[in-house]
Amino acid sequence: MQAQAQDSIFHPHDTTLASRINAYQTVLQEKRNIELSLDLLNSREWSERLGSAEELQQAHKVLSSSLEKAVNSFSVEDLKTAKEEKLLDESQLHELRITKAQAQLHTQRNSQNSYSIQHSKSNK
Repeated sequence: MQAQAQDSIFHPHDTTLASRINAYQTVLQEKRNIELSLDLLNSREWSERLGSAEELQQAHKVLSSSLEKAVNSFSVEDLKTAKEEKLLDESQLHELRITKAQAQLHTQRNSQNSYSIQHSKSNK
């Protein structure tokens, strides 16, 4: 029996801001790693060590979803606190804000696509 695919690797130890930031940074690093692996997939030296293209793409999907979940766990107030308490530096805050905006756009697009699909089916 095959194990069910994991939906997310974003699992902070608790609900504190520091714990969520730590979990976010772990997800971000893993996403960068999988993107490097996807880039190296066509390299003869690395392709046999990295897993199949399907496995890497599935991992990328899980990590993208995890990153979206992670950035959505932060409120504007959380980001202010992270800056004040120096839990994240300016470049990290900037990257998190960009990633959060991209996640919100992704969510909106998915919502619009779902709405369009549902309404196109009901009009037939």
